[in-house]
Amino acid sequence: MKLAINGGEPVRKRLFPAQNTTGLEEAVAASRVINSGVLSYYRGSWIPSFYGGKEVITFERNWSREFCFIETVAVNSCTSALQIACGAIGLKPGDEVIVTPWSMSCSATAPMVWGAIPIFADIELDHFCLNIDSIESKITSKTKAIIVVDLFGQPFNPKIIELAEKHGLWLIEDAAQAPGATWMNVKDGLTYYTGSLGDLGCFSFTQGKHLTAGEGGAISINNRKGKSIEMTLRNQLIRNHAEAVISSFSKEDINVYFPPELIEENMLGFNMRMTEVQAAILNEQMKKLNLYIQMRIDNVEKINKLLSGIPGIVPTRTRDYCTHSYYVQSFFYHQDTMQGIHRDKFLEAVRAELMGEERRVDRGVPIGGGYIKPLYLMPLFQRGQHWSLKNANPINYESGTCPVAEKLWKDTLFTSMYHGLPLIEEDFQDLSNAFYKVAENLEEIK
Repeated sequence: MKLAINGGEPVRKRLFPAQNTTGLEEAVAASRVINSGVLSYYRGSWIPSFYGGKEVITFERNWSREFCFIETVAVNSCTSALQIACGAIGLKPGDEVIVTPWSMSCSATAPMVWGAIPIFADIELDHFCLNIDSIESKITSKTKAIIVVDLFGQPFNPKIIELAEKHGLWLIEDAAQAPGATWMNVKDGLTYYTGSLGDLGCFSFTQGKHLTAGEGGAISINNRKGKSIEMTLRNQLIRNHAEAVISSFSKEDINVYFPPELIEENMLGFNMRMTEVQAAILNEQMKKLNLYIQMRIDNVEKINKLLSGIPGIVPTRTRDYCTHSYYVQSFFYHQDTMQGIHRDKFLEAVRAELMGEERRVDRGVPIGGGYIKPLYLMPLFQRGQHWSLKNANPINYESGTCPVAEKLWKDTLFTSMYHGLPLIEEDFQDLSNAFYKVAENLEEIK
């Protein structure tokens, strides 16, 4: 059977269904806000509207209650959440923060906003989150924090919590891909949600995530260092024009609400505020999260079963004592079992069977090889021209810095987003047929 990549008839000629988690409930909520005439209630001064409007405050309370956080600070993106969190812990120029090379770039660049230096540790070969041994090897007297990422939808290695405590480091958890995922602590028998495992947790509500308001984010405040009240206010200040708000403090405000010695620490503020419309939409979306996660799990299990007859494709597994919310579905690719065909060539042929790569960004073929290039290979780090890096001691951002991440990127792993779509039986079959057609005609790819 001639492969589509060579001019043959493709398996599928129709678009796959789009991921769309919004419906009538969200439309009603957004309309309610629009009709109120108050689309955002924030003011950058020390008055009640410093905290935002009723929809934002309701969302913060709902999010905290749903996942057992001490407090939540709503923001306009997870990028902002990470940058705010880095400022809230008091990062200064020259501080070092251990980060992952395998995530969205903001997971590594957020410390640079405050002049701190990202230090890349390698990742796990099986679960792709930061490797605890690699982290420990990177800790120096300058290390101030670790930013861990719950990659693809499952929690990071919880032993890193103990490592951070041992060295007195702040632990910022990027949970953008993993809302609702859990870890069961066998020592106390309790189950913890992602976002509650670090000192601060960061979430994303951008398009394509489990929940979306188009854009949006949140910071969860936990009490691992006994500073939840102070840390909440620090995050709120950086979110909303800290310098202007602090200038409107009275002497009594400083003594009651905020330790005066901390006001000088990175209390530059931004406008990183969530709107009332976004919060209203998320208050409705939140009610559906468990349903969305279960759909993803069911789809993952079905796709894994359908592709189980291809020996060169092996689903990755979930960490012990953890649940996976599957932002991304991932597979190991064994080139030696696939007649020496490189992963990228194989996937190119599969994409051609599923309407071609030109529709991939829309609703065409959401599969790709290797996830992303390791972040330290970006021009930002290779050229070292950003002001936070110019005066730092020489840092190794060379190829080979994180060999596991580079290997997975180059040829070992591929990812899919099909499981996040509302698929019907015909869609599953087309997906399966495309993979099998290519796997059974590998000689056409050579």
